[in-house]
Amino acid sequence: MSRITNDYRKLLGGLAVLVFGVSFATAPAVNAQQRISESKPAAATGRVEIYNLAGSVTVTGWDRNEVEIEGTLGEGTKSLEFDVMDNETVIKVEIYDERERRQRGIRRVEGSELEIHIPRGSRLEVGTVSADIWSDAVDGSLRLDTVSGTIEIGGAPARIWAKSISGDIDVRGSGGPVRAESTSGQIMVREVTGEIEAHAIAGDIRISGQAIEEAILGALSGTIAFEGDLTPQAVVEVESHSGNVILTLPADVSADFDITTFSGQIENEFGQQSERRSRYMPGRVLSFQTGSADARVRIKAFSGDVKIEKK
Repeated sequence: MSRITNDYRKLLGGLAVLVFGVSFATAPAVNAQQRISESKPAAATGRVEIYNLAGSVTVTGWDRNEVEIEGTLGEGTKSLEFDVMDNETVIKVEIYDERERRQRGIRRVEGSELEIHIPRGSRLEVGTVSADIWSDAVDGSLRLDTVSGTIEIGGAPARIWAKSISGDIDVRGSGGPVRAESTSGQIMVREVTGEIEAHAIAGDIRISGQAIEEAILGALSGTIAFEGDLTPQAVVEVESHSGNVILTLPADVSADFDITTFSGQIENEFGQQSERRSRYMPGRVLSFQTGSADARVRIKAFSGDVKIEKK
């Protein structure tokens, strides 16, 4: 397990004392902002780990075997760790511990803004608390974690795992598997192909793409909207508690559908109509097939409505 992942999980366990108890809106700090500009050689397909408590992290892939950092360290920041060891690069914004802050009279720590270029084929891991994360043109796998920051991803990474508690997640195009998780933020994945898995508690999930092989989607109270083309033998599984489900598929889709609700309604533009689960329950059921029923579509909703649309 990476150092960044360990640090991030420790922070999650201490959200009650988020940001190490440092105020972001009190008296001016002793340490002024520090402008940074550094670069070091790095492996073309190595691992790059980045940690920044607050501010922003922007990562862009390029065709150099080099990691370059530009940006500003916020007031009250201790230093920037930038180490390259064999196939691993570690970039970490260091914050003074509580004793050091008292000694130095630091009562405010401002966010640090990092703009980083890494080799295009790198495997990227980023962990933040309130810093936003942007990644583009990185072809290796991505693992991006934040507490309250937003995550935006472009390019065609080999694999994506993005997780935020209260921030939004926005993925634009990916040929590899995508996994996105958010507690109260919105998840949006556009132009995706292959496999997608997305889970949210209070946020909406909106997915669009082509040649979808597998889509596993779940939400507690948010809306789930899926629009895409399915490959033969594709599997789509959707579960919702109180949010609505909207599934938009090509008119010539070939799939086996099985849809159930506990109290919600079912609307189907492909023609077949739902039935009541029983005379004693308000829920609906709908099972039908289109074409040769190659793909499989399963939807379960509790109190939300389900709509199947043709595009």
